[in-house]
Amino acid sequence: MAASATRSLQENEELLYILRDELTTFVEHDEMELAAARIEIHHPADQADALEALTEDVRDRLLSHLGDEDIAEILDFLEDEPRNRFVSRLDNAKLARILVCVDEVVAADIVEQLPDERVQPVLSQLANREEVSELLNLPEDVVGRWMSPDVLSLQADWTVEEAFTYLRREKPDSGEHFYLYIVDENKILQGVVSIRNFITAQPQVPLRDIMVTDVIRLNITTDQEQAAERIRHYGLLALPVVEENGELVGLLRADEVLNVQVEEATEDIYLQVGLQSDASPFSPVLQALRVRVPWLIINLVIGFFSAFIVSLFESTIARAALLASFMPIIAGHGGNAGSQTSTLVVRGLALNEIGRRDVVTVMRKEVSFGLLYGLLAGTLTACLAYWMSHDFNLAGIVFLAMSGNVVLATLGGSMIPVVLKRLNVDPALASTVWLTTLTDWIGFLLLLGLASIYLKSAP
Repeated sequence: MAASATRSLQENEELLYILRDELTTFVEHDEMELAAARIEIHHPADQADALEALTEDVRDRLLSHLGDEDIAEILDFLEDEPRNRFVSRLDNAKLARILVCVDEVVAADIVEQLPDERVQPVLSQLANREEVSELLNLPEDVVGRWMSPDVLSLQADWTVEEAFTYLRREKPDSGEHFYLYIVDENKILQGVVSIRNFITAQPQVPLRDIMVTDVIRLNITTDQEQAAERIRHYGLLALPVVEENGELVGLLRADEVLNVQVEEATEDIYLQVGLQSDASPFSPVLQALRVRVPWLIINLVIGFFSAFIVSLFESTIARAALLASFMPIIAGHGGNAGSQTSTLVVRGLALNEIGRRDVVTVMRKEVSFGLLYGLLAGTLTACLAYWMSHDFNLAGIVFLAMSGNVVLATLGGSMIPVVLKRLNVDPALASTVWLTTLTDWIGFLLLLGLASIYLKSAP
């Protein structure tokens, strides 16, 4: 593990390809013992990376040959798609034996992906089925689904020496406990003691005398994005998780928060282009078709409407063919400007940087930006139009269409995410396809509509 941590990313990538080829060779020659021995010397995270790089058949054969505990460690690091495919091939008894070896959070995540008819048979065979069932009853995007339930707590009336004795006996995992949480006899969180203050305190000092009572905490039902932002904001390594009555039930660590942020960022990026959160570049072609084609078809149909709008102005384009040269410029640039605004607003909403009171201020600022930049972009585009046509009127139409589209695009980019959030729809849906489609339509209507009005009034 230490050696793995000291290797560069490039070295890790090269070793991954070597390991993948070696494992494939061993499995194809039915040398399963050699394959198992070769992969088990690596960290579970590296094992998962190597397995994901294998073909589905080789991966399943190798995983089936590993022990239950080894598989359990790897499942914690495997991506959802290969993990779910492997789990689907296990019988209920084998799966239950593996899930006993993982923590409740991972077990709940795996059980949740099972078909309905398998959930109860698997749960009934788990020693920790009550804890897993409690997690399954929580919404998927709350702190309770990410926290570690193994949190160490001390009594406020203990002395530092008594607490030391307790810690020596319990031997907590060094990676789990950055702070010492103090509770009463009902496990209600009372305070927190930093490791530094604990070590430097006199042995006979009661913990209540050195604890901080104003504890930053999370509720078990707090949204995971809000929890991640809270840990980031305060720069903490972990935060305690409590029930509504204040009972300490878990710990949310910074490394889990990183997983949450990566997942949320991935989900937002995928939403912008119509992908599901579990999409993968290694998905089988048929699965990729099933997941990606519906959104692309919707996008294609929306494009038909753009073509229909342009067709309404066929006579206008015939009389001023140069307009066709500026259609993609005006439509595309409006989409770019709107996407910038949308990205800023979506991020601000996700991180709670933009509250209800800030909405009007943000919209006013973005529209002001759109107006000023629209004048600049419109002027530059109009100069190009005049250079190509030597027609002031045509240049003026291009100027109005470009500047107007940029202003409306920034307005839409700031307004649409806010409206979607009010409707409890992920604001990330405001980006790319929908917003750029809207700016395409507006750009075409402005350019061709203004040109039609001018041509009808021209002698």
